Amino acid sequence: MILLTFPAAAQEITSQPICFTVRNEAPYRVYGEIGTDRIANADGQKIRHTGTFRLEKPGTVDPETGYPKDVSEFCSSGPFFPGRQLNLTLRSLFPIFECRTSVELGEVVIKGQVNEDGTSKTWAVCY
Repeated sequence: MILLTFPAAAQEITSQPICFTVRNEAPYRVYGEIGTDRIANADGQKIRHTGTFRLEKPGTVDPETGYPKDVSEFCSSGPFFPGRQLNLTLRSLFPIFECRTSVELGEVVIKGQVNEDGTSKTWAVCY
């Protein structure tokens, strides 16, 4: 038996966080999370960092603060997937869309449509 091993790709962790926004353009509220690649902690356990979001339908603002509720800002130092990408998961009760997207190529935009039969389709523009 021959066991082939390949060197692990170096996981990039930046000295300064990279910030980006996630914007909802779907005609309804969306839920999801942004996650880093897994990395071993001091105990050797594989961990990852995640941030969750709930974005209201486009144009919604907080009546008290006036801040938009259809966009959220995230900042991460990694560990990134190759190409400085993070994992994006959109969900309802379960995951409905997932991709990896670069944090440096622009805003992450969530799209959606409601079909005539009442079902919906939700996705994101990922780079």
